[in-house]
Amino acid sequence: MNAVFRRLRPVGWVLASLLFCFSETAHTQPTEFERYRDTLWGYLETLTGFGPRYVGTLGYDRTLQLLKRAGHEFADEVVEHPFVIRRENGEQVRMVNIELVFHGSTGGPPVLIGAHYDTRPFADQEPNPEASIRPIQGANDGGSGTAVLLGLARYLKDQPARLPVRLIFFDGEDFGTTGSGEMFTGSNYHANQLKLLDPKTWPQAVLIVDMVGDRDLQIYKESYSVQSGPKLLDRIYSVAQRQNILQFKAEKKYSVLDDHVPFSLLGIPSVVLIDFDYPYWHKLSDTLDKCSPESLLAVFSVLAGVLEEW
Repeated sequence: MNAVFRRLRPVGWVLASLLFCFSETAHTQPTEFERYRDTLWGYLETLTGFGPRYVGTLGYDRTLQLLKRAGHEFADEVVEHPFVIRRENGEQVRMVNIELVFHGSTGGPPVLIGAHYDTRPFADQEPNPEASIRPIQGANDGGSGTAVLLGLARYLKDQPARLPVRLIFFDGEDFGTTGSGEMFTGSNYHANQLKLLDPKTWPQAVLIVDMVGDRDLQIYKESYSVQSGPKLLDRIYSVAQRQNILQFKAEKKYSVLDDHVPFSLLGIPSVVLIDFDYPYWHKLSDTLDKCSPESLLAVFSVLAGVLEEW
């Protein structure tokens, strides 16, 4: 390269130098976040190693221990939000949301970033009836969002944000059958608890991360998110564009019921980042080999960049 520069005229040399410096500046953020790649992947490996992670399983208990341990290591506070759901058969099930609190330095309403940590108790998208009653590993569905939030917890310890941030790990998103009222239980509970508080204390925005680890990651703008939080989406996708994160697609695609909906119904700008083209959704094949550290890092980098610029 030096030989090439020596043959340039002075004006050309200056222009080339400016372009080189601009290139270095433009890639500062992705390079800065690169060091979290192994952290993110390590969390996903650990989570999938626990096996199925829904209430009543050993994997669920181990996941709770991991979340609380990370919270005590990185966050300013760890808050447990226990709640009970009554199933259609009358059975009562105890669940818990885990909230990691980062106070920030400016005060004001927090930004809530959430993910569900539970996995589906049955693989209802499997065509084989015998396979469809078995629990999934949930590497992408349940694991990827949880891994990204754990990575963000470490990042916020390293680089404290100016604004208050709440990382909330929701229970029971995938617990019941479709239409049973036993899904999105953790986010519904939290949204209902907000109704008891002064709206001035509510989150200024809610950002849900779900199914963001697959190898062929493509995150389009989800329809309910466009309605609820268009400015928030613009902020996210602008950061992705500046970072040259190509997995974020500006087009709108799919309407997905997820943990963002209970908050959007309160009038809080709420969005979900999700790749709903994942072919292993709710199947036994939702395993670690279908995911990649590059995908986790892409989403993590955008979220960290959003928090830096907020």
